[in-house]
Amino acid sequence: MPKHISEPPENDRNFDDLAQRFARTIYDSPRGAMRLAALKADFESLALVRRGARVLDVGGGQGQFALWLAQQGAQVSLCDISEAMLAVARQAFAEANCALDARCCAVQDLSAVYHQRFDLVLNHAVLEWLVDPFAALPMLTDRVDDGGYLSLMFYNLHGHRWRQLMIGRVHDPDGANERLRNTGNSPGVPLDPAEVERHLHTLGFKVIRWRGIRSIHDHMHQKIRERTGEQALLEADLHYGLQDPYRQLGRYVHFVAKKVSSDRSRSGSIPPMN
Repeated sequence: MPKHISEPPENDRNFDDLAQRFARTIYDSPRGAMRLAALKADFESLALVRRGARVLDVGGGQGQFALWLAQQGAQVSLCDISEAMLAVARQAFAEANCALDARCCAVQDLSAVYHQRFDLVLNHAVLEWLVDPFAALPMLTDRVDDGGYLSLMFYNLHGHRWRQLMIGRVHDPDGANERLRNTGNSPGVPLDPAEVERHLHTLGFKVIRWRGIRSIHDHMHQKIRERTGEQALLEADLHYGLQDPYRQLGRYVHFVAKKVSSDRSRSGSIPPMN
């Protein structure tokens, strides 16, 4: 069972009420920029960005990363339970003159809404907001075509625990800041990467990229961050985020998992990596 911070939400989190604030406090912040840079680095180094690739972004929110993929020539479908988030995504894609198939649905409805499978399925910063995150994994992996890939980013139990210890919460390192929880910025279910990897293995997937995101940034005092500079911090995070033991402390973990299959005959699928 996943480790919960205090009490998990009664229902999966919908961010209709926080769409505009998320754009300001997460996506347009150094933290958000670092997250996007890490994702782009992984996709480019693994050659996952292919023209014509069929991509499904599940819980894609405002579509920042999906838009980047569309600009590389991917065919992007995006779903989210928040209509407010989808409205922002539709506007951004329209302004960039990029096509987007955007639908309002929950992860539990994927097989009913999308009958096809995709070369790439994305699920970024969603699992930690679900009441039962591991129940969602089969739903996500089922939408991946043979030989395709799942890009999974989730809130890291070890990174959360270490951050709480570093700010003096030695009495309750698995707890959450009450203010952040009340404002909706504190995920309810941080996940152990080893447990996630075990579940993916049982579903027929092999993790080919394991990155910690904000392994350094989030554990550094603000004054030291300012003295170090955003670019130097970004370069250090990208470098050490791929190395143990530092990646274990990332605030988020990014897995790229490949669907293990002998069927390579489907046209349009991303070729297997050597």
